[in-house]
Amino acid sequence: MTPWDLEALAREAASRVFGLDPAEVPFVWPRHDHAGQGADAATALPPRLVSAVRDRLSGRGDPRLLVSDRIAAELVAMRDDGRCDFAHLLGDGRGFLNITLTEGQRHALLSAAAADAPRYLSGRSWDGEGSWPSSDLHEAGPVAQARRLARADARGRIGLATGGAAPPPGPDGASGWRDPYLDGDRGDLVTPAARALGTVGEASARVAFCRSIPEHPRESETTGGDLPVLPSEGRPGAWVRLTDANPAFRLRYAHAHAVSLSRWAEEGALPHSACAEHTAAPRGLLFDGPSALDTAARREEPHILVRYLEALASAYDEWRTCPAASTSPERTVPEPALPAAVAGVLRTGLFLLGVSAPTRL
Repeated sequence: MTPWDLEALAREAASRVFGLDPAEVPFVWPRHDHAGQGADAATALPPRLVSAVRDRLSGRGDPRLLVSDRIAAELVAMRDDGRCDFAHLLGDGRGFLNITLTEGQRHALLSAAAADAPRYLSGRSWDGEGSWPSSDLHEAGPVAQARRLARADARGRIGLATGGAAPPPGPDGASGWRDPYLDGDRGDLVTPAARALGTVGEASARVAFCRSIPEHPRESETTGGDLPVLPSEGRPGAWVRLTDANPAFRLRYAHAHAVSLSRWAEEGALPHSACAEHTAAPRGLLFDGPSALDTAARREEPHILVRYLEALASAYDEWRTCPAASTSPERTVPEPALPAAVAGVLRTGLFLLGVSAPTRL
């Protein structure tokens, strides 16, 4: 069950139980990071619906809980009638409904992200006309101008992916580690922006430019550690390193590893296994992918997408290095579709930032 499916299910239950037109029910993303009680996701629809149905509530008590109880009862009735399925459903003191998926629904979630990540994230096929915004960052003068161009590209791409018309086709085919500025002719890199690109590369530059919040950062500003918001030839910071200290490298390496793990499994290797805790973390972040992209689009803040991708890459790294795989294999379970799902979402997210995703380690 994808977040799109669960949102539609909660909307249908609310519409049925309160006699509302579906258009009157607000769209509320179910989210894994809002879930409690070990659930896979939680929806905040009941509190959001209170103002619209207050005159239809009977009984005393917190109206959020009254709405939550009625939607929960309707969902259970729908499950009993065979209209939907889930493993557990539990309300909480916030009025949120916490949903635990069945094992089959968890596998289906990963399979959907693995099969077509652009559609999974945006809710539609990428088969439209047009082209994706892509500025020549080396044509900028100051580094700050290159940053504005990169952020405009990211906003345009994110908006195109989530906007009205179907977006053009997205990332396709194999991609390598070569960088047009690091591995190309450096003779034309004369401006401060161009020299910065020749020092850290386009991938690191675009991630660096989109990772921070302020539109007009100070030259000395960082996004933590040795990560300048405006990396330059003289002050590249960790953006020049091919290590985990460089978020751009870490994202691209995680993608390459996930693609390789999927390829090795297709060639006959045993699928990777991990404990339930280390499996739940990346699966939960994959569940939150569509809402993260939607939030980045609505707020026009590309850093939301960058930080989401970083969290997903970190959870994937912990999954692939789960110590239980070697110390307690009886506590682990394989999740064959997880690497491909992670790879698809990372590749799509990097593409929306204007960054290529290498397919080999």
